[in-house]
Amino acid sequence: MAAGAGDRERLAELAREFEAQVEALLVERRERRVSPVADVTASLLHERGEGRPLRIEEIVSILRNWTVGEVGTIAAAVGILAGYLANNPDLQRQLRAEPGRLPYAIDEILRLDGPLVANRRRTTCPVTLGDHPIEAGQHLSIVWIAANRDPDVFEDPDEFRWDRDPADNLLYGAGIHVCPGAPLARMELRVAMEELLRATTWFEPAESEHAHRATSPAAGFERLPLRMHRD
Repeated sequence: MAAGAGDRERLAELAREFEAQVEALLVERRERRVSPVADVTASLLHERGEGRPLRIEEIVSILRNWTVGEVGTIAAAVGILAGYLANNPDLQRQLRAEPGRLPYAIDEILRLDGPLVANRRRTTCPVTLGDHPIEAGQHLSIVWIAANRDPDVFEDPDEFRWDRDPADNLLYGAGIHVCPGAPLARMELRVAMEELLRATTWFEPAESEHAHRATSPAAGFERLPLRMHRD
């Protein structure tokens, strides 16, 4: 709710609350000398960067990013995928008949309707984008969903097509900022859609209720009523 309302003060307060809770748990685990093989979080307590152990605040930052990606973005993506297939029956039929094509279809659907609207960056040196010079130290908002519909890169950018080059898709970022959790996210989304298709014979938009899109900076749906069939 705070994100949707653009309440930066409340968002900052929530971030501090989250960080304090995670920091307390990490300190406790470090004091208990939890084994690095216990789980991924414990392994971070034993990781080293630039020749030294990671600081608690660095691990908290990593975990915060993981949480955002694993909870909010994946949930939004599942809703987007289900909504797209419900409204595109020919593609739903094709994927039911050829489930092996799901990984490509998932990436292409999320190119069209991304679960992450934008991200923030700060320039480290002067750069010119298009005809626009940008000085070092400037704060930028990178709008992924706009880039993924760039007509100079994607022919018929608003259309689902099977012949896209996956390397052009910025769904998971690019370069040094590419999402390290992309393989896990792809697996989770594939399994979620496989199970949805397996558990139903058909699904479609509910006739009596309307879907409601989420408001930026959130993406996907706040509400997505679907009618599920299992004949």
